[in-house]
Amino acid sequence: MMSKKKYWKDVRQSFSASWGRTLSIVFLLALGATTLIGLKVVSPNMEATGQKYIEQTKMADLMVMSDYGLTKTDVQELKKVKGAQVEAVKLQDVTIKKTNQAVRIFSKSQHISQDQVVVGKLPQKANQIALAEKLRGKYHLGDKISFDRGKNDSLKRTQFTVVGFIKSAEIWSEENLGSSSVGTGELQAYAVTTAGAFETNLYGLARVRFTNLNDPYYTDTYKANLKKDQAKLKAALKDNGTKRLHELQASARQKLATNQAQIRALETQISQAQALGVDVSQRQAEVTKAQAKLAMSQRQIEAMAKPTYTVYNRETLPGGNGYSTYATATSSISAVGDIFPLVLYLVAALVTLTTMTRFVDEERGNAGLFRALGYIKHQVVMKFVLYGLVTSFLGTTIGIMVGNYGLSPIIGEIVTAGTVVGASKLYFHLNYIIIAFIAALFSAVLPAYLVARRDLSEQPAHLLQAKPPVVGSKIFLERMSFIWKRFSFTQKVTARNIFRYKQRMLMTIFGVAGSVALLFAGLGIQASISGVSTSQFQEILKYNLIVVENPQATKAQKAKVATYLNQKATGRRAVQLETLEEKISGVSDKQDINLIISQPQGFAKYVNLRQRSNGQALKLNNRGIILSEKLANLYGVKPGQTINLKLAGKQRQIKVAGITEMYAAHFIYMSADYYRILTGKDYQTNASLVKLKDNRLGPAGDTAAHLLKMSAVGVVSQNNSAVQQLNKVAGSLQTVMIILIILSVLLAVVILYNLTNINVSERIRELSTIKVLGFHSKEVTMYIYRETITLSFVGIIVGLVGGFYLHKLILGIIGSDQIMFNPSVGLYVYLVPTVAIIIILFLLGLLVNHILKRVDMLEALKSVD
Repeated sequence: MMSKKKYWKDVRQSFSASWGRTLSIVFLLALGATTLIGLKVVSPNMEATGQKYIEQTKMADLMVMSDYGLTKTDVQELKKVKGAQVEAVKLQDVTIKKTNQAVRIFSKSQHISQDQVVVGKLPQKANQIALAEKLRGKYHLGDKISFDRGKNDSLKRTQFTVVGFIKSAEIWSEENLGSSSVGTGELQAYAVTTAGAFETNLYGLARVRFTNLNDPYYTDTYKANLKKDQAKLKAALKDNGTKRLHELQASARQKLATNQAQIRALETQISQAQALGVDVSQRQAEVTKAQAKLAMSQRQIEAMAKPTYTVYNRETLPGGNGYSTYATATSSISAVGDIFPLVLYLVAALVTLTTMTRFVDEERGNAGLFRALGYIKHQVVMKFVLYGLVTSFLGTTIGIMVGNYGLSPIIGEIVTAGTVVGASKLYFHLNYIIIAFIAALFSAVLPAYLVARRDLSEQPAHLLQAKPPVVGSKIFLERMSFIWKRFSFTQKVTARNIFRYKQRMLMTIFGVAGSVALLFAGLGIQASISGVSTSQFQEILKYNLIVVENPQATKAQKAKVATYLNQKATGRRAVQLETLEEKISGVSDKQDINLIISQPQGFAKYVNLRQRSNGQALKLNNRGIILSEKLANLYGVKPGQTINLKLAGKQRQIKVAGITEMYAAHFIYMSADYYRILTGKDYQTNASLVKLKDNRLGPAGDTAAHLLKMSAVGVVSQNNSAVQQLNKVAGSLQTVMIILIILSVLLAVVILYNLTNINVSERIRELSTIKVLGFHSKEVTMYIYRETITLSFVGIIVGLVGGFYLHKLILGIIGSDQIMFNPSVGLYVYLVPTVAIIIILFLLGLLVNHILKRVDMLEALKSVD
């Protein structure tokens, strides 16, 4: 038997003899591993980083708030819930003096949701305060900061000394901190001081941690147990609203009785003075005015609404937008990571199969020689398996390193930017590394083994002979003589060769199709994300503010608001606005739904209800409601069908008259007539949709701030804040898509280079023959390259179709329950992948032409001999 040294030398030469082939396989598998590791480890890295922050801050699992504040009795009832650890804190929304910047001041927490000190310390005295880190730079340690008192101020003082800067345990976003009852209606920052700085006995927030919620926040076990614990808290507070209402009314009536007694005493004094002839007209007028106020107070007591107790989780808590966005981005990237690497590895396996087939053909003579010298078939086959193992190991190792330490941190940095959690830490995920190596084995080693085992099963004598050329046969086009006879010689050769080498034909088509599909999906998702905020807040929702009335406001106070809006707005529409919380079958979390009831006339000036597919306008009518598209998808309904909805205190079956284009939040639009048909009641306006004369960020904020200072206004919601939140979610995904687009282009380059290289090397004798016969260099290049161009265009068409469905599939699994991305894409999404492949084909054509010019044609013709 031949020396083992010769065998291993031959193995080494198989690598060095064709560096292009080796490097292309290594690069292809490196791309696959980079994409797989880079996308798949981002989510667990972010989840582990988020979980570490939660454990470090002892973040509350659930939070309880009430619109009248929480009493000590409420807190004690919460503490009685089994497994609950409760800590209540006070809070107040204020504005920084001489600005409209809203700041939420909390009393310092001792055990739950502990704020993290960045610089300085937490306050120890009532005159000390620690500010959010985002205010660092504007304020410094030792600075004095003053606040303006709000409508319901509960702070003892308005000036504090800055002693530290903190990161919140609960408010994860540094940009979108939620809404506020002061300032512009948007919370700009937060701060903590001591409980002694507050003069109220009521708590603003109760934080609750449960002993059974020890699993990481992203696990199904945690989410299932959280819902059970949330139900426990709701059950514990079930009757508290009624009790609290009676207490408030009793307290108010007691004060009212005291005032009435004072007025009666004053009336007695007036009667006595009047008997003495004293002029009491002025005092009588004061008494009349006081009696009118008492009568109004009595009506307000009777109309007092029952306090509501709301149990929030980390996502739904006011200011929890950052946590929600963090969780949404994590799941979205994970979903993309489930699809992109799978398609990429399938393409890699197809291309590697073609490459290894050509490699075995080239090594056929050497294999026959080894067999003739006594090597068994298994040893010969092992040479090709070793080749696959080495290339797959190198490519996968490079990809793992680049994906884990390059791509993953980049994506993580993009997604976590603007959060208090910070950049995600890098963790070792053995499971994904194993998956990457298994995928590489299936992509490179298995094809090498199967091809070598199949093609080297012949006798050594046959293997030492050149492999006979593929037998030609009549193709389908030849049978269509009216077409075939119009083909030129080169066109006929191209058509025959395409079908003659069927494996290469399929590999080229599906290789290009895979690249185009990935490129289409990446561009399509980018397009679907990019125009969402513009469509929603400029084309569909034409109003700029929603101004919600204070239910306790007088007519005179409401008139002041109307006068102010007439100055600042080009139009306003009075509507009935309700926020519903509905459990939808098949959806894990309850959904917040905005119900807007209005008269149909002129409503289109404020909300452009339209079908997304054709832009057809929808109008409010008395035949049903109009649902936003994402909500309709969650319900699984179409126009003409019905949904169950709790309206005016009763569960009702409501007919869907239309589905409107909408991308963020859930909306139900209903006409006043249809509301009357359903409930038997007239709708009651409690809010206004306002179109501002100047909707720039600054002027719109000033208008909102002025409105919130007015007694008749309860809440002001700006569309600008919703735009910011939507753009944050969209922006992180867009950047990820850009990275995937680049990887898709690189994949296309590697695939086309590989297949073109195989095509040239496989048919070098044929090309030498036609060149010797007098064909020019360009003609020789096009003789073979015309096939690649034709098959690539077929691949482009197949890829565009596949990309369309891949894009649709990915859109279905990214985003959240409250956000829908536009499934429609522009023409450029079809054009860019096409143009990209054409450019790659052109550049490779130049390379092929250069290679063919340098080939020694006579040597190539003698190669078989």
